[in-house]
Amino acid sequence: MVKRSLSFVLLAALCVGCGQESKIKNDVRSESLANAYGDGKHVIRSLTFPLSDSSLAYQTPLPGIGPIAGGILKFVGDVFAANTNMGKLQLSYTQPIPVLPTELQSVRLKRFFFYMKPPAQERRIRDWFTYFFMGRGNVTFDFLDKLAVRFEAVRLERPESYVPTLTTKDYDRREMRELMEVFSGNFRGTVVDTEKAKSVTLLRYSRPDRSKDTVLKDFGQIYFMETKHPQRTKHFFLDHPKLKGFFRRILMLDDSLLIELQKDSVIEESFKIIMGEVATELEDLEVTFIDACTPDSCLELRVPDVNLVPIARKGNAIKLDAVIHAGKVPESFKLKGFVEFEVKVATPRGV
Repeated sequence: MVKRSLSFVLLAALCVGCGQESKIKNDVRSESLANAYGDGKHVIRSLTFPLSDSSLAYQTPLPGIGPIAGGILKFVGDVFAANTNMGKLQLSYTQPIPVLPTELQSVRLKRFFFYMKPPAQERRIRDWFTYFFMGRGNVTFDFLDKLAVRFEAVRLERPESYVPTLTTKDYDRREMRELMEVFSGNFRGTVVDTEKAKSVTLLRYSRPDRSKDTVLKDFGQIYFMETKHPQRTKHFFLDHPKLKGFFRRILMLDDSLLIELQKDSVIEESFKIIMGEVATELEDLEVTFIDACTPDSCLELRVPDVNLVPIARKGNAIKLDAVIHAGKVPESFKLKGFVEFEVKVATPRGV
């Protein structure tokens, strides 16, 4: 039931950037690039990978099958998920990597963000009576009890013939004992020396410590907007004279836009007012749905400020291990979002 269906997990999304190949063409003087995009000695750039793949979707195995049975069946599933291994998974993904050039000084995970889109926006029913007896409820991240992801360097005998595969299996306490230690009280504040370490915990989430493990409030308001013309809609916002300097990013995710505002209360209030003023234009662009990100529908996890390059250099592949504990059977949903990395590349002297 839950154990197989939950392999949408964040681990798969984090791997989006692992297999990407990037080439930097030296069409401009290196020194100019370092001055314009770095600290004078390094080019420092942020790379954002939008997450909108159809595999990041979950179809509940317990659909509502009637006015009474749907809610009762959901309740029974929740009890089993919370008290057995049915809601516990471990996942693993190994990705061969090429020899890293000496110019690559640093790669840091900066942000890891997910938005949960409900299957029927007009049915955000919150009252407990309807949820319990009708088998419906507001789709949130409340089902997630624990999540941890570890980044590790490994060495494959034949990396050139290795096919990266995401594997999902039943939770084994012994195998995942080391990773589960991140939920102990001694984990917080631990400094990892990546020059010596072969692994580092990238993500840690525990529902009781949600306020400590998430950082959604550290950034500006995020909106999701569905439209039949995402490219035109994106340029409409970027070109609007009243919205100059409002946006931290606008990403296209299939038939929708992720719009992140600068963290500024004046900008956030002004954006709401302007949205009302341009309602007709948005209708012409066939915008069909707008949703403001909330702590219930969005998950932005705290990430460690560590350089992953020294760890990656210790092997010819990187391995990601994850554990997920679900406290109840979630409603059907689709996930969208992004992963952001900061890359620092050294430039030749005297160039």
